[in-house]
Amino acid sequence: MSQKTEDVMDLPPLARRTLAAVLEGHLRVRADQVAVRDTERGMSYAMLYEEALAFAAGFSQMGVARQEPVLLMLDNHLDFVIAWWALSLTGRVEVPVNTAYKGSILAHVINNSGARVIVADAGYLPVLQAVADRLEHRVHVVVRGAAAPAALGPRLQQRPWAALRGPREAPAQLDPWDLIGIMYTSGTTGPSKGVRVTHAHAYGYAAPQVLGLADPNDVSLCTLPLFHIGGQWAAIYNNLIAGGSNVLLPRFSATTFWDDVRRHGCTYTMLLGAMANFLFRQPARPDDAVHPLRRVMMVPVMAQIDAFKARFGIEAVCTAYGLTEGSTVLRAPVGRAEPGKVGWPRPDFEVRLVDRHDRPVADGEMGELVIRTDEPWMVMDGYHDMPQATANVWRNQWLHTGDAFRREPDGQFVFLDRIKDAMRRRGENVSSFEVEKEINEHPAVLECAVIAVASDASEDEIKACVVRREGQGVEAAALLAFLDERLPYFMVPRYVEFVAELPKTPTAKVRKQQLRETGLNAQTYDRTADPAAPPRKR
Repeated sequence: MSQKTEDVMDLPPLARRTLAAVLEGHLRVRADQVAVRDTERGMSYAMLYEEALAFAAGFSQMGVARQEPVLLMLDNHLDFVIAWWALSLTGRVEVPVNTAYKGSILAHVINNSGARVIVADAGYLPVLQAVADRLEHRVHVVVRGAAAPAALGPRLQQRPWAALRGPREAPAQLDPWDLIGIMYTSGTTGPSKGVRVTHAHAYGYAAPQVLGLADPNDVSLCTLPLFHIGGQWAAIYNNLIAGGSNVLLPRFSATTFWDDVRRHGCTYTMLLGAMANFLFRQPARPDDAVHPLRRVMMVPVMAQIDAFKARFGIEAVCTAYGLTEGSTVLRAPVGRAEPGKVGWPRPDFEVRLVDRHDRPVADGEMGELVIRTDEPWMVMDGYHDMPQATANVWRNQWLHTGDAFRREPDGQFVFLDRIKDAMRRRGENVSSFEVEKEINEHPAVLECAVIAVASDASEDEIKACVVRREGQGVEAAALLAFLDERLPYFMVPRYVEFVAELPKTPTAKVRKQQLRETGLNAQTYDRTADPAAPPRKR
């Protein structure tokens, strides 16, 4: 099955899909409009542009040439955006790193990227110092903020953030195939892979036209980390392309979110499904709907979306499916988002759902999503310095996403699972994502992970690893009875284990392989071994 939609997106010519082209247009018509502000200060498009080019001078002084990488280990603040623009406008390559990285993971990213300059907040000097002896080359560390004197060793040379600022550097002539960044995806079974992102790729991922969001009057609220594509591209760059203003906060807080929206006059934001759920579970307030926020991009769409919109006065919700290696490939524009679905293919992408031999599957069947584009440079330029990993994901002229979907009769796609997390039980395909979604609906459950474990016969049995909410109690038998009413019998887990926390990568993805290695143990509840358990409903 191959699928394309007939709608049209008004994207600019490929040559104009660069950060420089975006900002050149805005400098002509809205130079004095606020582009980005954090909790301490804000800058207009013109001020931020000039400040970025002034700081670019420091990278030249340190010998960073065109298309060479600079690693950013920074929190959410305006200086992150200045560093991003300084590098991108002068043809250099940002490598935003998760600020939770440390040890061998951090050393791998530094070495693999080849970055010889790191810009870091002072608080991250200890973790950099701890990996200094694992680095393959000498690195300049530009420190933002007050740093305590530290012996960083011969491989790390320290200089202050303010020293970067110099005479304004001229912007580079950018092409859409120039790299804008190397974005590392956290490895769950192997080392993190650096996705080589071109300017055209980044633009295509963030373009507001993809979701029908293109309003320069918007004030967007970003609480997602800028080292992640959801923060930097989907939240900030999305609204910058539209010509709007952006508010950048250090982190998401369910207790202060709506007060922040009111304080900054925000009209639009991006919420992960878990964030929306946290907001929805906060105690109701009389002023829940008294704020200017009217549109939300929610990924994935929560089951209680109608109640969420009614309670908080949200007029429209959109959603999408995107991946660092590809783009925002599937989308449900504003007002068309539904729970459990991620929308339709965008018109400039071709998509298929295929089996493990890359043969198309029928509508309604589970298959891996594979993609390709009508235009060049709109998906990744490979994994950085990992040719075998690149070859593995590019197969039979299609980029393999590793994600399982099914296609609905109306053409919408439903995300089912990561391919390696999908299970087969009693002759049926089971999505761990769908089982987890129902478990998380229980009021006593904070979060969970569902995995396959060895069966007594063939195929798989299902185990749920569950974290209870603080102060809440639910027993395994009661949780399974709850699921009996909500899931087909073949999707209800046989095993349940309550755990204090789930093992996660630095980007907060659950390490399911670690849970699989733990398998069944003395703390695992087995429904079939409990004589008091009610029979499984069919």
